[in-house]
Amino acid sequence: MSTEKVKHPKGLWLANIATGVQCHCGYAFSSIFILFMTADVAQNGLGLSVAKASSIIGLYTAINYMGSIFGGWITDNYLGIQKSLILGSFLNGLAFIVMFFAPATVAGIWSGLIILIVAGMFFKGQIGALIGSLYGPTEFTRKDAAFALYYMAINIGAFFGPIISGLIADQWFAEIAATGEIVSFGYKYVFLMNGILMIGVSIFIYLTAPKLLGDVAKYPVNGKGAAKAAKEAGKKEVVEHQPLTQTEKKRILSMVILFVFVVLFWSAWFQTQSSFSILMNDLVQRQYGSFTIPVPWLVAYNSILCVIFAPLMAKLWLKLGQSKRGDLSIPTKMALGMLFTAGAFVVLIIGINTLGGVVDGSKKMSLIFVLIAYLALTIGELCISPIGLAMFNKLAPVRYGSLAMGAWYLSNCFANLISGKLGGLTSTMGYVQIFGSISAVLIVFALMLLVLREGIVKLMALDEFEEA
Repeated sequence: MSTEKVKHPKGLWLANIATGVQCHCGYAFSSIFILFMTADVAQNGLGLSVAKASSIIGLYTAINYMGSIFGGWITDNYLGIQKSLILGSFLNGLAFIVMFFAPATVAGIWSGLIILIVAGMFFKGQIGALIGSLYGPTEFTRKDAAFALYYMAINIGAFFGPIISGLIADQWFAEIAATGEIVSFGYKYVFLMNGILMIGVSIFIYLTAPKLLGDVAKYPVNGKGAAKAAKEAGKKEVVEHQPLTQTEKKRILSMVILFVFVVLFWSAWFQTQSSFSILMNDLVQRQYGSFTIPVPWLVAYNSILCVIFAPLMAKLWLKLGQSKRGDLSIPTKMALGMLFTAGAFVVLIIGINTLGGVVDGSKKMSLIFVLIAYLALTIGELCISPIGLAMFNKLAPVRYGSLAMGAWYLSNCFANLISGKLGGLTSTMGYVQIFGSISAVLIVFALMLLVLREGIVKLMALDEFEEA
């Protein structure tokens, strides 16, 4: 095996920088959004119930991710990835600026959320498709390494986002009484920070894309848009796309099957944006001396764990791949991810049970349960998310690159609809019953995935890539 250092195209750094900043903004927003909506109006919140706030988050996020499919189609047929990224990041920034100036009402917030939904159509799937466009169809090792770096960029941004948003909301722009109690929060200034940063990202891509990307992902790959782009580029012929082959159809079927399991995983994981935040805000001991740990900082803990464990798990997969038995299959890794995620909810149930049924906030559970739960949740995430991202990029026909990555994010659409409902039920049915149900469903479906793994691997036909 060659020990030569893997070199990556310069365009990867454009993608990773844009991704890191976008995730910084996204996680800064998601880490305080439910707190903003459920805080009293006098505290600069909306004063909504947990159930209504969770429902709004689930609906917004679901529609946002659903838009990735339509945005992917528009990108592949009319805009091209480069223009889509510039448009998406600019609209993202505009949405947060609108939310900063909008009145603190549900209608005011939705005015910004609608723009965020349109912005998401042209950014999420396109970044992943851009990374795939930088490499040849059989450059598996370089592409896997690129997605590992991409996932680290995601989590570096996701680490700093909640840290900064916690400081903005709870310290820098908060009104704090002499006793140390927060009288009002600076949530809206998180929106302002995000708006400025994302408009900056759109300018960054516009200025650097000609040098770092050149013609890569500049033009649409399908339809009349592709023909027009080819003519502009001085090409005499446009290669017509052939119908899907039987192998491509089988690969798409394998993607559809795993899609179902991924939806279940994300339905559980997205509790970090709703019920986890409420639990940590109300029932977890976060005060040490005169300092209270902001809830968004615990979201950042998950991200820094991803940065730490992502390269370690990548090395583990490589080591297994070099062994006699070989690397674990993609379905097996995903099943393990679901089992670890189920374990995270079991740990939280154990922690909640230490309260002896007292859930009015007068008694607090130890922070250690949250830290252990997030560790298990992180390992589960790393067994599913980067693996799935790379898998969808490899298996999808090249001519449907952005559309396929949009399909990956579509799993988050359905997951958020489910997650929003589950988060709302915790206020009526209780954490233990909801978390117990989530862990049980994850375990059952993980076992199903293990049973089906050989058939799914055959549908993927990865060996035919190697023969090509």
